[in-house]
Amino acid sequence: MSYFDDASLVMIPSGYKDQKVYSVKPIDGSGDLTFSRASNASRINSSGLVEKVRTNLITYSEDFGNAAWPINNSTKTTSQSDPDGGTTAVKIVSTAVVNSGIYQTKTASSTTRTASLWMKGEVGGEVVEYGDATNRATATLTTSWVRYSFAATDASAFFVIYNQTSSPVVQTWYVAFAQYEDGDIATDYIATTSSAVSVGPVSGLPRLDYSGGDTCPSLLLEPQRTNVLPQSNYFAAADWIKINGSIATNQATSPEGIGNASTFTEDTSSGFHVMYDNIVAAFSTAHTLSAFVKPNGRNIMYLRMENASTGSGLGITYFNISTGQILTDSSTSSSIEAYANGWYRVSITATTPAANSTLFAIGLADADNSRSYTGDGTSGIYLYGAQAEPSATYPTSLIPTNGTSVTRVGDIALKTSISSLIGQTEGTLFFDWIMNHESPNSSEDLYTLTMSDGTGNKIIGINNYNQTLAVFIKDTTTQFFDNSYTSGTDGARIKLALAYANNDVALYINGTQIATDSSATIPTLSQVRLNTFWNGNLPDSTSVNQLLLFKTRLTNADLATLTA
Repeated sequence: MSYFDDASLVMIPSGYKDQKVYSVKPIDGSGDLTFSRASNASRINSSGLVEKVRTNLITYSEDFGNAAWPINNSTKTTSQSDPDGGTTAVKIVSTAVVNSGIYQTKTASSTTRTASLWMKGEVGGEVVEYGDATNRATATLTTSWVRYSFAATDASAFFVIYNQTSSPVVQTWYVAFAQYEDGDIATDYIATTSSAVSVGPVSGLPRLDYSGGDTCPSLLLEPQRTNVLPQSNYFAAADWIKINGSIATNQATSPEGIGNASTFTEDTSSGFHVMYDNIVAAFSTAHTLSAFVKPNGRNIMYLRMENASTGSGLGITYFNISTGQILTDSSTSSSIEAYANGWYRVSITATTPAANSTLFAIGLADADNSRSYTGDGTSGIYLYGAQAEPSATYPTSLIPTNGTSVTRVGDIALKTSISSLIGQTEGTLFFDWIMNHESPNSSEDLYTLTMSDGTGNKIIGINNYNQTLAVFIKDTTTQFFDNSYTSGTDGARIKLALAYANNDVALYINGTQIATDSSATIPTLSQVRLNTFWNGNLPDSTSVNQLLLFKTRLTNADLATLTA
């Protein structure tokens, strides 16, 4: 038999657009999933790199003749040759007056932003200032195109490209491809017209994720989370307190694939070599702290949470980031995950105090369980992407911050009104996914998949609860089938097939029969929800590889084959 031909719905993550995940079958679109996430996010792209949303805040970045680019004490001539062989550059002739050139009005921000643009001079040696109204860099131009960039914190209004202001002279230069973006490094240029343009996993766009080096993507579905650390990657910020060590920014290629990884280097003092952020809030919940790290002279480092008022430790874990090992561990839970180019993402979970502030610390160690020592002045670690998530017992995908905490809204994927594609009196559900998180305790009641009638009365579901997967069938007030699978772990791939008919139910997981039932009554069903309960609550964290529905009960032999 052909499982593809016999299936009524086949969803294999591949085609997608804003608010939609396409199913391969049926081809008329009646099985396509509706997707929503009302916030930006990040993912692992097909190159194995962290991909986050990037935005060029400049408008008309290639149309300098537009009214969005006023002039000061200068003239401009458009349609000049640009670095890519087009004619989008502008020629500026300034006068011997302060602030002569072109500019664009922008909104002031307390965040760190980077201005970048391509420039060249008419004869070479022209001195041009660029940046914002109060924070500017000076460029001495050549007669060849060069991309210049400059980062500043507390950016004021205006993006300016001006004649030198110390001793202005009449001079001519050319400008192309202007960009203004959050962060402290210039990224690949994004062309704009009448509004800012964002690229990457923007709001409403499904995340096809390639974590773990997969060649085929999975659909990443995560619950709502917040990164309370105001600076996830600008570790030179005052938010991060450094003890017996120093930060240098933009020192190495990060898991993002650009040169925005920092180094944290110990000095020669005797004591702790650590950096921390002090977050004030009423927590009294489990928090998960995570960061991307790589050796730079120190192979052992640690994550620690501390009650800032009492100094008592809430949890600490030592990691060998050369071998990928978890060493001494007094946290509630911890993890270490390998990424490309020698990077690891490390995490710990601990319960923070109810009323006091918490220190979220990243530190160096000269050996396992040895964080107080005399530094050599040169050793340390590379660092990228720190995150502290409240009410969280495991880390989720990176939520970048740049001056304030940021919330990523949960992913929702569902299809309603598809009674015709769901077997009613009999059918088969096949679901292939990565269990991103195994629910470790009874306080977590998470739903991996549900098929229902739009209420909680008639439902078939997969429930991730208390270290078990509970697969159940409920018709009206009676739960006819409820069986548990206890072999799932964080990061495990699970292939589950549930075949059902009145008085004839079988459950297979990863090639093994888990349970059968000869007394179940099958409910009528009309919708499918991935990663939530029937009402959208109690979301799980999963990476979906495949979803198949059949309107017939497949044989037990078929279930074994499908899930092997």
